[in-house]
Amino acid sequence: MNNPVVISGGGIIGCYIHARLKQAGVDSIIIERNKRLKADSPSIRTISLNPNTLKLLSDIGMNLELANVNLIKVADGNGSGKIEFSAQDIGEESLAYVIMFNELLTKMQQLVESSIHFENEISSIEAFEDLSKITLVDKTILNTPLLIGSDGRNSPVAKLSNFVSRKEDYDQTAFTFLVEDKSDRDASTAHQLFTDKGIFALMPVNSSNKNIFSVVWSVSNKILDGSPQDFVMSNISLIESMLDSKFIIKSEIVSFPLSSHHLESYMKEGVVVVGDAAHSLHPLAGQGINLGFSDADILCEELISAYEKGYSINSYRVLKSYELRRKSMNEIMLKAMDGFVNLFGSSNIYIRTLRNFGLTFFNKTSFIKAFFINHASGNHKL
Repeated sequence: MNNPVVISGGGIIGCYIHARLKQAGVDSIIIERNKRLKADSPSIRTISLNPNTLKLLSDIGMNLELANVNLIKVADGNGSGKIEFSAQDIGEESLAYVIMFNELLTKMQQLVESSIHFENEISSIEAFEDLSKITLVDKTILNTPLLIGSDGRNSPVAKLSNFVSRKEDYDQTAFTFLVEDKSDRDASTAHQLFTDKGIFALMPVNSSNKNIFSVVWSVSNKILDGSPQDFVMSNISLIESMLDSKFIIKSEIVSFPLSSHHLESYMKEGVVVVGDAAHSLHPLAGQGINLGFSDADILCEELISAYEKGYSINSYRVLKSYELRRKSMNEIMLKAMDGFVNLFGSSNIYIRTLRNFGLTFFNKTSFIKAFFINHASGNHKL
Protein backbone atom coordinates (compact mmCIF):
# COMPACT_ATOMS: atom_id res chain seq x y z
CA MET A 1 0.00 0.00 0.00
CA ASN A 2 1.74 3.19 -1.23
CA ASN A 3 -0.47 5.58 0.72
CA PRO A 4 -0.95 4.58 4.36
CA VAL A 5 -4.14 4.71 6.36
CA VAL A 6 -4.13 7.84 8.53
CA ILE A 7 -5.25 7.48 12.16
CA SER A 8 -6.15 10.71 13.92
CA GLY A 9 -5.49 10.21 17.63
CA GLY A 10 -2.60 8.45 19.32
CA GLY A 11 -4.58 7.36 22.33
CA ILE A 12 -5.12 3.77 23.44
CA ILE A 13 -7.63 2.91 20.70
CA GLY A 14 -5.69 4.60 17.90
CA CYS A 15 -2.50 2.78 18.88
CA TYR A 16 -4.37 -0.54 19.01
CA ILE A 17 -5.76 -0.04 15.50
CA HIS A 18 -2.28 0.70 14.15
CA ALA A 19 -0.77 -2.38 15.81
CA ARG A 20 -3.59 -4.62 14.60
CA LEU A 21 -3.38 -3.36 11.01
CA LYS A 22 0.42 -3.71 11.03
CA GLN A 23 0.11 -7.40 11.95
CA ALA A 24 -1.89 -7.89 8.74
CA GLY A 25 0.49 -5.87 6.57
CA VAL A 26 -1.70 -2.77 6.30
CA ASP A 27 0.40 0.40 6.58
CA SER A 28 -0.82 3.24 8.78
CA ILE A 29 0.46 6.33 10.56
CA ILE A 30 -0.86 8.11 13.64
CA ILE A 31 -1.30 11.86 14.04
CA GLU A 32 -1.47 12.92 17.71
CA ARG A 33 -2.07 16.52 18.80
CA ASN A 34 -0.55 16.14 22.29
CA LYS A 35 3.04 15.77 23.42
CA ARG A 36 4.53 12.36 24.05
CA LEU A 37 3.36 11.09 27.44
CA LYS A 38 6.24 10.67 29.89
CA ALA A 39 6.56 7.19 31.37
CA ASP A 40 6.38 8.55 34.92
CA SER A 41 3.48 10.96 34.31
CA PRO A 42 1.27 11.02 37.43
CA SER A 43 -2.26 9.71 37.04
CA ILE A 44 -5.24 8.93 39.22
CA ARG A 45 -7.52 7.83 36.41
CA THR A 46 -8.12 4.10 36.15
CA ILE A 47 -9.80 2.09 33.42
CA SER A 48 -11.56 -1.25 33.66
CA LEU A 49 -10.86 -3.77 30.90
CA ASN A 50 -13.27 -6.61 30.24
CA PRO A 51 -12.04 -10.13 29.27
CA ASN A 52 -12.59 -9.51 25.56
CA THR A 53 -10.53 -6.30 25.64
CA LEU A 54 -7.75 -8.06 27.54
CA LYS A 55 -7.63 -10.76 24.84
CA LEU A 56 -7.41 -8.12 22.09
CA LEU A 57 -4.47 -6.51 23.89
CA SER A 58 -2.79 -9.87 24.42
CA ASP A 59 -3.13 -10.64 20.70
CA ILE A 60 -0.97 -7.62 19.82
CA GLY A 61 1.68 -8.61 22.37
CA MET A 62 0.71 -6.51 25.40
CA ASN A 63 1.69 -8.02 28.75
CA LEU A 64 0.13 -5.98 31.55
CA GLU A 65 0.15 -5.90 35.35
CA LEU A 66 -3.48 -5.66 36.37
CA ALA A 67 -5.76 -5.68 39.38
CA ASN A 68 -8.32 -8.46 39.02
CA VAL A 69 -11.99 -7.88 39.84
CA ASN A 70 -13.65 -11.21 40.63
CA LEU A 71 -16.76 -9.93 42.38
CA ILE A 72 -18.87 -6.78 41.97
CA LYS A 73 -21.30 -5.88 44.74
CA VAL A 74 -24.07 -3.46 43.81
CA ALA A 75 -26.38 -2.04 46.48
CA ASP A 76 -29.07 0.57 46.90
CA GLY A 77 -27.77 2.54 49.83
CA ASN A 78 -31.28 3.82 50.55
CA GLY A 79 -32.89 0.39 50.79
CA SER A 80 -32.34 -3.33 51.00
CA GLY A 81 -31.89 -4.10 47.29
CA LYS A 82 -28.58 -5.59 46.24
CA ILE A 83 -27.04 -7.76 43.56
CA GLU A 84 -23.70 -9.51 43.17
CA PHE A 85 -21.91 -10.34 39.93
CA SER A 86 -19.27 -13.05 40.11
CA ALA A 87 -16.73 -14.26 37.55
CA GLN A 88 -17.96 -17.76 38.34
CA ASP A 89 -21.37 -16.82 36.88
CA ILE A 90 -19.87 -16.86 33.37
CA GLY A 91 -16.91 -19.19 33.84
CA GLU A 92 -14.26 -16.46 33.57
CA GLU A 93 -11.20 -15.97 35.76
CA SER A 94 -12.20 -12.35 36.41
CA LEU A 95 -15.03 -9.97 35.55
CA ALA A 96 -12.69 -7.07 34.88
CA TYR A 97 -9.06 -6.01 34.99
CA VAL A 98 -8.08 -2.57 36.28
CA ILE A 99 -5.06 -0.53 35.21
CA MET A 100 -4.00 3.10 35.52
CA PHE A 101 -4.90 4.98 32.34
CA ASN A 102 -1.48 6.59 31.88
CA GLU A 103 0.27 3.25 32.36
CA LEU A 104 -1.66 1.60 29.54
CA LEU A 105 -1.41 4.65 27.27
CA THR A 106 2.38 4.82 27.74
CA LYS A 107 2.80 1.13 26.89
CA MET A 108 0.58 1.44 23.83
CA GLN A 109 2.45 4.48 22.52
CA GLN A 110 5.77 2.73 23.09
CA LEU A 111 4.52 -0.25 21.10
CA VAL A 112 3.86 1.87 17.99
CA GLU A 113 6.36 4.64 18.73
CA SER A 114 7.96 4.83 15.29
CA SER A 115 4.60 5.53 13.62
CA ILE A 116 3.25 8.33 15.85
CA HIS A 117 3.68 11.96 14.83
CA PHE A 118 3.24 13.97 18.04
CA GLU A 119 2.22 17.63 18.43
CA ASN A 120 0.43 17.80 15.10
CA GLU A 121 -3.19 17.53 14.01
CA ILE A 122 -5.46 17.62 11.01
CA SER A 123 -6.61 21.05 9.85
CA SER A 124 -8.57 20.10 6.74
CA ILE A 125 -9.99 17.05 4.96
CA GLU A 126 -10.83 16.70 1.29
CA ALA A 127 -12.44 13.28 0.98
CA PHE A 128 -12.57 11.52 -2.38
CA GLU A 129 -13.56 8.03 -3.50
CA ASP A 130 -10.03 6.69 -4.00
CA LEU A 131 -7.65 8.95 -2.08
CA SER A 132 -8.41 11.70 0.40
CA LYS A 133 -6.22 14.76 0.88
CA ILE A 134 -5.38 15.46 4.53
CA THR A 135 -3.68 18.73 5.50
CA LEU A 136 -1.98 19.02 8.90
CA VAL A 137 -1.50 22.20 10.93
CA ASP A 138 2.21 22.22 10.00
CA LYS A 139 1.09 22.31 6.31
CA THR A 140 2.11 18.69 5.64
CA ILE A 141 -0.18 17.07 3.05
CA LEU A 142 -1.05 13.38 3.27
CA ASN A 143 -2.88 11.31 0.70
CA THR A 144 -4.73 8.35 2.16
CA PRO A 145 -7.34 5.79 1.13
CA LEU A 146 -8.89 6.04 4.61
CA LEU A 147 -8.90 8.46 7.52
CA ILE A 148 -9.80 6.90 10.89
CA GLY A 149 -11.03 9.30 13.57
CA SER A 150 -9.95 7.94 16.95
CA ASP A 151 -9.49 11.36 18.47
CA GLY A 152 -11.87 11.53 21.41
CA ARG A 153 -15.34 12.83 22.15
CA ASN A 154 -14.57 16.27 20.69
CA SER A 155 -13.19 14.62 17.58
CA PRO A 156 -11.67 17.08 15.07
CA VAL A 157 -12.22 14.47 12.35
CA ALA A 158 -15.94 14.25 13.14
CA LYS A 159 -16.24 18.04 13.16
CA LEU A 160 -14.26 18.59 9.96
CA SER A 161 -16.28 15.85 8.23
CA ASN A 162 -19.60 17.32 9.45
CA PHE A 163 -20.80 14.25 11.30
CA VAL A 164 -24.08 14.90 13.14
CA SER A 165 -24.16 14.14 16.86
CA ARG A 166 -26.99 13.59 19.37
CA LYS A 167 -25.97 14.86 22.82
CA GLU A 168 -27.36 14.60 26.34
CA ASP A 169 -26.24 16.48 29.42
CA TYR A 170 -26.74 14.37 32.57
CA ASP A 171 -26.56 17.49 34.78
CA GLN A 172 -24.07 15.57 36.92
CA THR A 173 -20.44 15.94 37.92
CA ALA A 174 -18.04 13.07 38.51
CA PHE A 175 -15.30 13.11 41.13
CA THR A 176 -12.41 10.68 40.85
CA PHE A 177 -9.60 10.08 43.34
CA LEU A 178 -7.61 7.36 45.08
CA VAL A 179 -8.21 6.16 48.62
CA GLU A 180 -6.53 3.85 51.07
CA ASP A 181 -9.05 1.59 52.76
CA LYS A 182 -8.08 0.87 56.37
CA SER A 183 -10.62 -1.96 56.66
CA ASP A 184 -9.79 -5.56 55.82
CA ARG A 185 -11.36 -5.42 52.35
CA ASP A 186 -10.97 -8.07 49.65
CA ALA A 187 -8.73 -6.48 46.99
CA SER A 188 -10.52 -8.35 44.18
CA THR A 189 -14.00 -7.01 45.01
CA ALA A 190 -15.50 -3.85 43.51
CA HIS A 191 -18.45 -1.97 44.97
CA GLN A 192 -21.14 0.28 43.55
CA LEU A 193 -23.54 2.19 45.79
CA PHE A 194 -26.62 4.16 44.75
CA THR A 195 -27.31 6.82 47.35
CA ASP A 196 -28.99 10.19 47.83
CA LYS A 197 -25.48 11.63 47.52
CA GLY A 198 -24.86 10.08 44.12
CA ILE A 199 -23.49 6.91 42.58
CA PHE A 200 -20.30 5.77 44.31
CA ALA A 201 -17.99 3.21 42.66
CA LEU A 202 -14.96 1.66 44.35
CA MET A 203 -12.47 -0.33 42.25
CA PRO A 204 -9.17 -2.05 43.18
CA VAL A 205 -5.96 -0.64 41.72
CA ASN A 206 -2.90 -2.50 40.42
CA SER A 207 -0.70 -1.22 43.24
CA SER A 208 1.86 -2.80 45.54
CA ASN A 209 -0.46 -1.61 48.32
CA LYS A 210 -3.54 -3.83 48.06
CA ASN A 211 -5.51 -1.37 50.18
CA ILE A 212 -5.47 1.31 47.47
CA PHE A 213 -8.74 1.75 45.57
CA SER A 214 -10.01 4.07 42.85
CA VAL A 215 -13.20 6.06 43.38
CA VAL A 216 -15.57 7.43 40.75
CA TRP A 217 -18.40 9.37 42.38
CA SER A 218 -21.17 10.71 40.12
CA VAL A 219 -23.25 13.44 41.74
CA SER A 220 -26.28 15.47 40.64
CA ASN A 221 -25.41 19.13 40.19
CA LYS A 222 -28.57 19.98 42.15
CA ILE A 223 -26.93 18.89 45.41
CA LEU A 224 -23.48 20.34 44.78
CA ASP A 225 -22.47 23.33 46.82
CA GLY A 226 -18.87 24.40 47.05
CA SER A 227 -15.72 22.75 45.77
CA PRO A 228 -15.22 19.04 44.93
CA GLN A 229 -13.04 18.81 48.04
CA ASP A 230 -15.85 20.23 50.19
CA PHE A 231 -18.43 17.79 48.83
CA VAL A 232 -16.23 14.72 49.25
CA MET A 233 -15.07 15.61 52.75
CA SER A 234 -18.65 16.38 53.84
CA ASN A 235 -20.14 13.14 52.52
CA ILE A 236 -17.42 10.48 52.59
CA SER A 237 -18.48 9.37 56.07
CA LEU A 238 -21.85 8.30 54.68
CA ILE A 239 -20.10 5.98 52.21
CA GLU A 240 -17.75 4.70 54.90
CA SER A 241 -20.70 3.70 57.08
CA MET A 242 -22.41 1.89 54.20
CA LEU A 243 -19.26 -0.07 53.35
CA ASP A 244 -18.02 -0.42 56.92
CA SER A 245 -14.77 1.25 55.90
CA LYS A 246 -12.38 4.00 56.83
CA PHE A 247 -10.93 5.87 53.85
CA ILE A 248 -7.81 8.01 53.65
CA ILE A 249 -7.73 10.13 50.49
CA LYS A 250 -4.38 9.56 48.74
CA SER A 251 -4.61 11.85 45.70
CA GLU A 252 -6.06 15.07 44.44
CA ILE A 253 -9.79 15.07 43.69
CA VAL A 254 -10.45 15.59 39.98
CA SER A 255 -13.91 16.58 38.73
CA PHE A 256 -15.49 16.63 35.28
CA PRO A 257 -19.02 17.17 33.89
CA LEU A 258 -20.98 14.14 32.68
CA SER A 259 -22.67 13.94 29.31
CA SER A 260 -23.15 11.49 26.47
CA HIS A 261 -23.16 11.73 22.70
CA HIS A 262 -23.72 9.43 19.73
CA LEU A 263 -23.05 10.17 16.08
CA GLU A 264 -25.88 9.48 13.66
CA SER A 265 -23.39 7.81 11.31
CA TYR A 266 -19.93 6.28 11.80
CA MET A 267 -18.73 6.60 8.22
CA LYS A 268 -18.58 8.89 5.20
CA GLU A 269 -16.64 8.73 1.97
CA GLY A 270 -13.03 8.02 2.92
CA VAL A 271 -13.63 8.64 6.65
CA VAL A 272 -14.64 6.42 9.58
CA VAL A 273 -14.83 7.09 13.35
CA VAL A 274 -14.39 4.80 16.36
CA GLY A 275 -14.59 4.86 20.15
CA ASP A 276 -15.17 8.15 21.97
CA ALA A 277 -15.08 9.98 18.64
CA ALA A 278 -18.33 8.16 17.77
CA HIS A 279 -19.97 7.79 21.18
CA SER A 280 -19.56 8.47 24.88
CA LEU A 281 -21.64 7.39 27.85
CA HIS A 282 -22.04 7.65 31.60
CA PRO A 283 -19.16 6.03 33.56
CA LEU A 284 -21.71 4.04 35.59
CA ALA A 285 -20.66 0.67 34.13
CA GLY A 286 -17.09 1.56 33.19
CA GLN A 287 -17.68 0.42 29.61
CA GLY A 288 -16.38 3.38 27.58
CA ILE A 289 -12.92 1.96 26.82
CA ASN A 290 -14.36 -1.50 26.15
CA LEU A 291 -16.85 -0.18 23.60
CA GLY A 292 -13.95 1.58 21.92
CA PHE A 293 -11.97 -1.66 21.71
CA SER A 294 -15.01 -3.48 20.32
CA ASP A 295 -15.34 -0.79 17.63
CA ALA A 296 -11.65 -1.07 16.78
CA ASP A 297 -11.81 -4.87 16.68
CA ILE A 298 -14.70 -4.95 14.21
CA LEU A 299 -13.27 -2.13 12.07
CA CYS A 300 -9.94 -3.95 11.82
CA GLU A 301 -11.72 -7.20 10.95
CA GLU A 302 -13.51 -5.50 8.07
CA LEU A 303 -10.43 -3.64 6.79
CA ILE A 304 -8.12 -6.65 7.00
CA SER A 305 -10.66 -8.93 5.34
CA ALA A 306 -11.02 -6.49 2.44
CA TYR A 307 -7.24 -6.03 2.15
CA GLU A 308 -6.58 -9.79 2.07
CA LYS A 309 -9.24 -10.27 -0.63
CA GLY A 310 -7.83 -7.44 -2.75
CA TYR A 311 -10.84 -5.16 -2.23
CA SER A 312 -10.68 -1.42 -1.57
CA ILE A 313 -10.51 -0.91 2.19
CA ASN A 314 -12.35 2.41 1.87
CA SER A 315 -15.31 1.05 -0.08
CA TYR A 316 -18.83 1.86 1.06
CA ARG A 317 -19.56 -1.83 1.66
CA VAL A 318 -16.57 -2.28 3.98
CA LEU A 319 -17.19 0.84 6.07
CA LYS A 320 -20.98 0.33 6.18
CA SER A 321 -20.51 -3.23 7.40
CA TYR A 322 -18.47 -1.91 10.33
CA GLU A 323 -21.15 0.68 11.12
CA LEU A 324 -23.96 -1.88 10.99
CA ARG A 325 -22.11 -4.28 13.28
CA ARG A 326 -21.26 -1.68 15.91
CA LYS A 327 -23.74 1.22 15.92
CA SER A 328 -26.76 -0.78 17.12
CA MET A 329 -24.72 -2.51 19.85
CA ASN A 330 -23.45 0.84 21.10
CA GLU A 331 -26.95 2.31 20.95
CA ILE A 332 -28.22 -0.48 23.21
CA MET A 333 -25.48 0.21 25.75
CA LEU A 334 -26.07 3.98 25.69
CA LYS A 335 -29.83 3.58 26.20
CA ALA A 336 -29.26 1.05 28.98
CA MET A 337 -26.91 3.44 30.78
CA ASP A 338 -29.37 6.32 30.39
CA GLY A 339 -32.10 4.11 31.83
CA PHE A 340 -29.94 3.12 34.80
CA VAL A 341 -28.96 6.73 35.47
CA ASN A 342 -32.63 7.78 35.53
CA LEU A 343 -33.70 4.79 37.60
CA PHE A 344 -30.98 4.99 40.23
CA GLY A 345 -30.85 8.76 40.28
CA SER A 346 -34.48 9.10 41.29
CA SER A 347 -35.49 9.82 44.90
CA ASN A 348 -39.16 9.02 44.20
CA ILE A 349 -40.36 6.57 46.86
CA TYR A 350 -42.24 4.40 44.35
CA ILE A 351 -39.28 4.18 41.97
CA ARG A 352 -37.00 3.45 44.92
CA THR A 353 -39.26 0.57 46.01
CA LEU A 354 -39.31 -0.82 42.46
CA ARG A 355 -35.54 -0.45 42.28
CA ASN A 356 -34.98 -2.44 45.44
CA PHE A 357 -37.35 -5.18 44.31
CA GLY A 358 -35.64 -5.35 40.91
CA LEU A 359 -32.14 -5.69 42.35
CA THR A 360 -33.23 -8.45 44.71
CA PHE A 361 -35.11 -10.28 41.94
CA PHE A 362 -32.20 -10.14 39.49
CA ASN A 363 -29.81 -11.34 42.17
CA LYS A 364 -31.84 -14.53 42.47
CA THR A 365 -32.13 -15.07 38.70
CA SER A 366 -28.86 -16.57 37.50
CA PHE A 367 -29.55 -16.62 33.74
CA ILE A 368 -30.45 -12.91 33.69
CA LYS A 369 -27.29 -12.05 35.62
CA ALA A 370 -25.22 -14.17 33.22
CA PHE A 371 -26.78 -12.38 30.24
CA PHE A 372 -25.81 -8.94 31.54
CA ILE A 373 -22.32 -10.07 32.57
CA ASN A 374 -21.68 -11.61 29.15
CA HIS A 375 -22.67 -8.37 27.46
CA ALA A 376 -20.41 -6.33 29.74
CA SER A 377 -17.58 -8.83 29.21
CA GLY A 378 -17.72 -8.36 25.45
CA ASN A 379 -18.78 -11.94 24.78
CA HIS A 380 -21.61 -10.92 22.41
CA LYS A 381 -20.22 -10.02 19.01
CA LEU A 382 -22.01 -9.44 15.71
